[in-house]
Amino acid sequence: MSELSEHADRPVRLLGFWGSPENQKLPNPAHLVDPEWDGAERMRVADYLVHGQVAGEWMGSSRCRLCSRSNGSRDLTDGYYLWPEGLAHYVLEHGVRMPAEFTDHIEQRREALDGLDRDVAWWRENACRT
Repeated sequence: MSELSEHADRPVRLLGFWGSPENQKLPNPAHLVDPEWDGAERMRVADYLVHGQVAGEWMGSSRCRLCSRSNGSRDLTDGYYLWPEGLAHYVLEHGVRMPAEFTDHIEQRREALDGLDRDVAWWRENACRT
């Protein structure tokens, strides 16, 4: 069973979707800029965001709300959160800080992956069958 199907009974949390003049109920990324945010943590968060699984593709590209750069047309997910593919740009280039709950989630996932037992026997056996 895939990780995504294991959690199909609960909605994914949206992250990094921004308000517009037409919809002011969502956050403004300019209000989340933190120039003091640790650079190493920013890099880890951006790396995680870039490597999400594609959850949807849209016609036309979104623009960065801070610099107007073309910022992608896909949504990405890790099965828990869903974000626009350009969110890493906001983190790296503008210092838009993500909520602590999300950065904690990333660290927990990294620790879980680092602690996995690795089975090379399966690969050796199956690689020769191709």
